[in-house]
Amino acid sequence: MKTATITTREQHLAKVQLYRWYQLYEREINEKRISNQLEILADDIVMKSAAGEMKGKENYPERLKVYEGWKNAHHVENVNVTNSEKGLHLEADIRYQNIRPDGEKKSYTIHYNTLLNKDGKNLPEFSFIEITPTGETTETFKDAYPENRTKSLMHYWLASMENLDGKVEPFVEMLADDFTLNFSTSSPIKSIKELETWLNGTPLQLKVSSHYPENFSVKTIMKNEYEVTVEFDWKGITKDNKQVKAKTKHIWYVVDNPNERFARILKADVSQIEPFEIIN
Repeated sequence: MKTATITTREQHLAKVQLYRWYQLYEREINEKRISNQLEILADDIVMKSAAGEMKGKENYPERLKVYEGWKNAHHVENVNVTNSEKGLHLEADIRYQNIRPDGEKKSYTIHYNTLLNKDGKNLPEFSFIEITPTGETTETFKDAYPENRTKSLMHYWLASMENLDGKVEPFVEMLADDFTLNFSTSSPIKSIKELETWLNGTPLQLKVSSHYPENFSVKTIMKNEYEVTVEFDWKGITKDNKQVKAKTKHIWYVVDNPNERFARILKADVSQIEPFEIIN
């Protein structure tokens, strides 16, 4: 496959879908959550795994019945996203753990080889997923849902920030009704309208914006409430071709309804680690 350059936005979008993929298996499987999962699959998806080959997403719900009563955890170790003529090629190595209804515990290392369609506007869809076990492990089960849930939110947030189009619509489903965003360079933002005003200010002076997350951690406050801490190494290019950079620390208080596509930010506190700087 011929590769092309890839933007951080494309990488974020692919990772959104990877982390969303695992979430379905990590909480109770119901019709609403299956519907959200079908949304990330192309109609003609081909899926290959130890369970055999599947073609067409209409056949996917049937494959889920085997997991009734299981506890599953997918700990993502490495992710690599590249661009190709066929779409976004994503490979991932994970540690998978399960506890079956009879109490039997299993854990494996697994390699994912996937392809996602892209139209440049919306979240990409998986057109191909190949799941290959690479070894057995002896690990204690650890819930992976909080991390996978909040990482999909984080990557969607960053991809939407990197759109640089002033549109606030993608953020609506990522924010709780009474949210507060304490950005380090503005007064608190407490409404969608205020966020739209902010998006149509400084970000529109940029032609490229790239975020590189570092030191991500999540802790569970109580059921369906999480605190996320992460640092963003940011690089940009202004419309007059100046290279700029900054580094910020984000602490997000996140509330979650597992039946929705994304968890929601109730409060975000942002502090500067390295202030905005023009490199040249």
